[in-house]
Amino acid sequence: MQRGNETLEALEEAARLLKAGPQAARPAELPTLKEIEDEHYRDLLAFDETMRKAGDGKRGLLTADHREKIFQSAQERFPGLRPDAPRLEDLGPAFGMNATHRAAYDSFLEEEADALREAFAGRDPSILEGDIKVYFKRKGLRYDDQDPEHYEAALAILKGASRATAARLARSQGNDVPTPEAALPAAKGPKFSEAYLSWKTGSSVKGGRQRAANTLREAETAVRYFVEWVGDKPVGSITKQEVRDFRNALQRKPTGLSAKQRSMPLRALLQTDLSGLPAVHGNTVNKTLAILAGIVAEAEAEGLLDGVQGFATPFKGIKSHVDPRQDGERQAFDESDLGKIFGTSIYSGGTPPKGGGGAAAYWLPLVSLLSGARLEELAQLRVCDLKRDDAAGSWFLDIRTSGGRSIKTANSRRLVPVHPQLERIGLIRYRACRAKSGSEAPLWPDLKSDVKGKRSAAWSKWFSRWLHGPVGISERTKVFHSFRHTFKRLGRDAGLTEEMHDAVTGHAGGGGVGRVYGRGFGSKALAREVRRIEAPAAVSGLRWDPKPGHGGNLVDAPTKGTPSSTV
Repeated sequence: MQRGNETLEALEEAARLLKAGPQAARPAELPTLKEIEDEHYRDLLAFDETMRKAGDGKRGLLTADHREKIFQSAQERFPGLRPDAPRLEDLGPAFGMNATHRAAYDSFLEEEADALREAFAGRDPSILEGDIKVYFKRKGLRYDDQDPEHYEAALAILKGASRATAARLARSQGNDVPTPEAALPAAKGPKFSEAYLSWKTGSSVKGGRQRAANTLREAETAVRYFVEWVGDKPVGSITKQEVRDFRNALQRKPTGLSAKQRSMPLRALLQTDLSGLPAVHGNTVNKTLAILAGIVAEAEAEGLLDGVQGFATPFKGIKSHVDPRQDGERQAFDESDLGKIFGTSIYSGGTPPKGGGGAAAYWLPLVSLLSGARLEELAQLRVCDLKRDDAAGSWFLDIRTSGGRSIKTANSRRLVPVHPQLERIGLIRYRACRAKSGSEAPLWPDLKSDVKGKRSAAWSKWFSRWLHGPVGISERTKVFHSFRHTFKRLGRDAGLTEEMHDAVTGHAGGGGVGRVYGRGFGSKALAREVRRIEAPAAVSGLRWDPKPGHGGNLVDAPTKGTPSSTV
């Protein structure tokens, strides 16, 4: 039913987007004021050059009768016009201005120069409102005379027009005033989306770095928000102020958003009522900024920004300042919390909770508590990933990328000893039940991946609701990841070194990768150290029962014999 609700929500969101039409692109940005002025100056001089070379555009388009009527009309309007004044048919060659046309043109320029000079003295660009609107439209913008930035741009256009008119009058005096060449745009590097694509692709060589699926999901969201906020600009044109503004926006975005809210552009989201939702932690903001900074850093390292003169990353030094004296984003569970969690009906034979993923509701909290494994690492496990090492005399969780699984970092690839209490409670007996479905079968069959392939996504939401609702733990800093923090505390209490703990939990800087190459800890040492960890009293009396209502309605548990270690 949970899956059905998610599908319905997705369909409703799709319908909303279709009804709203395509998302409007973020408005383009104006060039610098000097660039605006120079562009308008250049355009007017180019127009002037065309006018002087083309002369009177009406020449040759009228019949002799029309030309005579025009001359008679001119005589009536200007009684002093001499009968021997040149007719239109006497205007000379097809190119260039004749004296009469140039005199009229110069008179127009002199009047325009006076008007522009007066307007600029009063800093009033409204005299060029038509030209200004055309310029803004050409840049993909709508002119707003109440916008201070637009006003400054309009003044730059006015200044360019004043300079151009003076230059045009100088041309009328016979001076050679060249039309400036259009400036070549300065190299600004790839668009941010292009830099992201390069970062996302990773290395194609054997053993080359490939981004973890979870990292890619987080990066996709970070890039979407950033590009929606500042535009898909060349990396070299992104300013530190834009990054600061984006950071400030992230600090206003709360957690606990619905799928519909998460799909909204950041600007639109921040305009909605977000009261009542928990505030985001500074570490979360910094993680997003670090991902974006990493994309830029890799683009620079790969030479994509070599042509950007004086490039410096706009992300440097910009972060959300976190008070180190404050509690971390997530807290460990205390004994009281564990008593509430493992004292619920899930662990006493009650009906499996709706949305709890069957056996996953029973086992995932237990396994994380006594292994420190991350939720997605556990959610992806197959039957064959829970295996026995006879030499070490222990069962292990094999956490790696085989079978289409994803891990957070290279250090996450590891063997995690199964704590003796998990064996006593019945994890290996549970595995034997699942083994009948095949070695590649998921260990938790009722967990379903979301559209992005994350197997724990829906279950994580259910657990959060269950923890802060029926269980009665109100602190929002206590979440599923708190089991990992609790395991770290248990390890310290047992005297495990940081290096050993990092090897077991796959924490960056630990011995997880080294173990693979023989430079870390062997399986015997890992199992020996994990056995030293004393399980909390809250789980000491638990025992998994395969009958309905106990950990997922598994009724085919073996009654005797030792589970196979080969499946």
